[in-house]
Amino acid sequence: MREATAHLWITGPTRAAREAAATALPFPDPVSVDCHRGLRGPYTGAGELMRLLVPRVHERQSLPGGTRLSILAAAPELAALLGPAEPTLTSAAPPGERTRWFGHERTRRIANGLVDHLAAHPGSPLTLVCHDVHEADGTDAEFLAVALRRLDPARVRIVVCSDDEAPLAPATAAELRRRAEHRTAPAVSATYTQEFVATDGTGEPDDFYRQLDPAARAKLHDSRADELEASPVWSWRLGAIPYHRARGGSPEAGRAACETAVDYCLGMGYYTAALELNARMDDLLGPDAPWPARYRQLRRRGLCLALLDRPAEAEAAYYDVLARTTDPKVHTTVSYALSVLFTRLYDAPRKDHVRALAHVNTAIAFIGQLPDAEDRAFHTAFMHNGKALVTMHLGDLSGALRLVDTALAAVEDGLPPGRHHLHKSVLHHNRAQLLARLGRGEEALEEYGRIIGQDPNHPEYRFDRAVLHHQQGRFEAALADYTEVERISPPFAELHYNRGDLYSAAGGGDAAAEFARALELEPTRTDARLALAELWLDDDRAAEAADLAREGLALAPDDPLLHCVHGTALLALGTAEAALHSLDRALVLDPSTAGAHANRASAHLALGHHDEALRDLTSALALSPEDPDLLHNRGYVHESAGQWGRALDDYTRALELPGADREALEERRAECRERLSAPAP
Repeated sequence: MREATAHLWITGPTRAAREAAATALPFPDPVSVDCHRGLRGPYTGAGELMRLLVPRVHERQSLPGGTRLSILAAAPELAALLGPAEPTLTSAAPPGERTRWFGHERTRRIANGLVDHLAAHPGSPLTLVCHDVHEADGTDAEFLAVALRRLDPARVRIVVCSDDEAPLAPATAAELRRRAEHRTAPAVSATYTQEFVATDGTGEPDDFYRQLDPAARAKLHDSRADELEASPVWSWRLGAIPYHRARGGSPEAGRAACETAVDYCLGMGYYTAALELNARMDDLLGPDAPWPARYRQLRRRGLCLALLDRPAEAEAAYYDVLARTTDPKVHTTVSYALSVLFTRLYDAPRKDHVRALAHVNTAIAFIGQLPDAEDRAFHTAFMHNGKALVTMHLGDLSGALRLVDTALAAVEDGLPPGRHHLHKSVLHHNRAQLLARLGRGEEALEEYGRIIGQDPNHPEYRFDRAVLHHQQGRFEAALADYTEVERISPPFAELHYNRGDLYSAAGGGDAAAEFARALELEPTRTDARLALAELWLDDDRAAEAADLAREGLALAPDDPLLHCVHGTALLALGTAEAALHSLDRALVLDPSTAGAHANRASAHLALGHHDEALRDLTSALALSPEDPDLLHNRGYVHESAGQWGRALDDYTRALELPGADREALEERRAECRERLSAPAP
């Protein structure tokens, strides 16, 4: 394999062997980072890459907003160089007022933003060597999977080094098998002499460490933690510092360091790391921990599991909490959380809106037992907002709106003016969404304007308003909001798909480029793939449309629409037999795909199968009876078979429908009438 055609994957039984193999590579000036999550937790490797690379180019290379935000998420220390991320009500909310959490897809967006930066890196080709990837946090594993897929190894070559027996994250392993040349590191003699504490728990205890008494060990760990806390690299607090403090001389310092890391990871959307760190609290708390501390740990566990889309485990964790206490505030909060599992997070077989309603009603029933008036007001708002979600899922949009209004009244009447700004904005957002669903668009836009004025850097509000503008035909306003979303959010595919859809409807931009960008970020976006293929078919680029559909079928082999567009492209290329095979498969998977019936009719007609073409067009018309083009096409098939009367009937019916090609239909009708009036031979 030629050197620049693939990334590299080096495996071996020891770190020394893998390092020696990487050092021997003939690539100039490689950038090497350690991905072991015990060092700096989330983005240990990606964050170090950014700390090494960004200062080299930041004077020469302007950073798009989404790229900059991604870099700051992975390497918060670079705020001194790039400026801090713009605040939102979410980021500024005090810990006790945090009522909104990032979706688990946030890290995917950050990964794509980091890869955008690497792809745009100026100058000579880069070689990035990533060590101990088998010990990487999920954020680094996701980043590497995206980087391996998106980066051209001729420009940015990635060298992944991992243990030859330890498993990798599935997505990372799949991309390595697909895109990397595998090499096995030759064995080397062990010369590793670094003292164990200095490895921050990533190595093996040496004889010196084993022979120390516990107090001396604790002193070494505290000394190393002090050293790291003095470092300008803040993210040591997410890995090595909690590790050392947990083994130091102060249990309280160990718990505090671990809680700091958990809270930060929760707030940033790094839920796998938060769950792992939270699990360490079992030993730090001990069996006799006071209930408030134990409750925080148990509640965090359930929250992390829910946010990681693991609802069955979250449900068990929540019931564990309820079984431990009769505290009404705990039962209020946890009953609400159970309601969310059943109305939002479970898949269809386990989703149960009635059970969700029962849980949220339980939560509301406990509010009256809360002794503090402000607590009662807040929980009244919070739980009625949760009940509105369930009510909406049960189909009662007006009832849901009334519940949100009740929640808003509770926060306005019962909470001090300077408190809970975040939750108030969440309530107004929910109200805007319900108004839009109820067809009250102008009122919804007023709500969006209010909350965007209060929280201008939160991208979800602008994105939702852009969708509403688009639905109402306000294309310029929608485009302005989408442009602002791109500035204040790490990149995500839905933004580009929607903007491509906007350009397709209104013109004024490159819809194909937007759909292609959506696919670059998320290759599994079938809607973007289909939209791009349709544009290419319209632009006489059938070969590219066929390749695009074929790539999609490798990811989703049973998608009927992809089979349909693949068949359509093959038909345009003149390969009717191959087209027929794809269209047959589309209709086996979904007989209700009208386009597949229509296009299969064209394939049959090209092969001289008139009866089969008529059957397919009749089936398509049964699915789309108001489509004048289908009647036009069936008329043409009748005409080509010499069935002039039937052709005339179809052309006449087509003319009665909106969107018909009147000039062509009148021409065909005239031909049919002439044929019918001609004397028999």
